[in-house]
Amino acid sequence: MDPEQSIKNRLALEPYKLATTRYIRSSMALKGFKYNELAAALAQKGIVMTPANLRSKVSKGMFAADLLAAIVDALDVSDNSIQEIIKLVKDA
Repeated sequence: MDPEQSIKNRLALEPYKLATTRYIRSSMALKGFKYNELAAALAQKGIVMTPANLRSKVSKGMFAADLLAAIVDALDVSDNSIQEIIKLVKDA
């Protein structure tokens, strides 16, 4: 991929990163989770991450889809999480 297209992709993905970050942070707040509690919930599923590592990934909005699914599961939020993230993108 040429560098110009890579930059265009990064810019096009930025709203999705922001919406994902917003969604996870708001879900954590609604559930009363701090990053240490999220790390503990993930550890119960066999996924070991430090609270600092989670905070970094969430704030950057950059992590694999499988980790997003695990976080959504650990937070026990609605089944339509992806639709809610996409709605945040469209509303922005």
